[in-house]
Amino acid sequence: MDNKNTVLYLSRILSGYYTFLYNDTKYKLVYPDIQIKYDAEIYAQEVYDNNRFNDWITDEEILDFLISVGLWTYDGDLSLSKITKDIENTKVELYQSLLNPNKTKFIRRQLNNLNNLYNKKYEIRHSFDHLTIDGYATLLKSQYILMHSIYDFKDNLVFNFNDNADFKTINDISNIVNSNAIDIKTFREIARSDNWRSYWSANKDRVFDKPTMNWSDEQKTLVVLTKMYDSAYEHMECPTDEVIEDDDMFDGWLILQKRENEKSKSKARSEKILKDKKLGNAQEIFLVANSSQEANNIYNLNEDTSRGIIRERQHILAKSNGLKESELPDVQRKLVMETNQQIIQQARKR
Repeated sequence: MDNKNTVLYLSRILSGYYTFLYNDTKYKLVYPDIQIKYDAEIYAQEVYDNNRFNDWITDEEILDFLISVGLWTYDGDLSLSKITKDIENTKVELYQSLLNPNKTKFIRRQLNNLNNLYNKKYEIRHSFDHLTIDGYATLLKSQYILMHSIYDFKDNLVFNFNDNADFKTINDISNIVNSNAIDIKTFREIARSDNWRSYWSANKDRVFDKPTMNWSDEQKTLVVLTKMYDSAYEHMECPTDEVIEDDDMFDGWLILQKRENEKSKSKARSEKILKDKKLGNAQEIFLVANSSQEANNIYNLNEDTSRGIIRERQHILAKSNGLKESELPDVQRKLVMETNQQIIQQARKR
């Protein structure tokens, strides 16, 4: 995005309103304050309560329909979650391939394919959400906010909130507003721009002259992203400018930092749990869990290598009628390694 567009979008965010044309007439959307948002939540809850016993389609019925016409599968939701994880892993690989241009190009193609696949599947999965009671209430909440936010250039509200409202015009204007929403890539470019950071550096605490709760969604998004970059700049292992200016690579760096932090916390938790236990030279420690959540927490105490061994053992045991410990693949590998080390040590002594 060139500097001219950055300044234009930044001016829009700072002003707290958005100007647009509809039927050759200029209007502005003044971003709602907390009172309007609260009233919209109350209205949406009333709509939900008054209509919840009507014959609404459920999410389960939508899922059954999508499966019946071949647009979805029974494990489709799990598949969507897996794609999300694959996207994260691919971004990490992209960051780690910084010094290998050919590999970087290949990984970018992979990432692009994954993003396209995710967007396609997500659109299919949620294509009928508006037919549910939750979707209906959410739609009316959005309409309520829009009708209390559109002004002419004499600062008069354009719509009266009543049953006779022109919902075709509301829908047309809603489409215009949505089509001109600032995407996340543009927000990130603005957050890194010198134009914005001059405001930010001058007074971070009062960059917008109103309480935080009355910031527009655009203003909140910009500040959150700016703080994200501030944290990166202040990090002891701050990434290069090339990484910071590449959204996908920077995401990879962030994901990697998060995983390393989680690993450190997990290690600290495990050390705390095992601190007072008499373990001797034990290589494996078994802890009894009282719930599935506790079992998951205990499992997460293991490092990546240990988790791989656990999964391998579960897979082998599921296919066998029982094995001795010495027959487990990881134990056999360990025995082979120990034997090889003994052979090497004996050879050195000769």
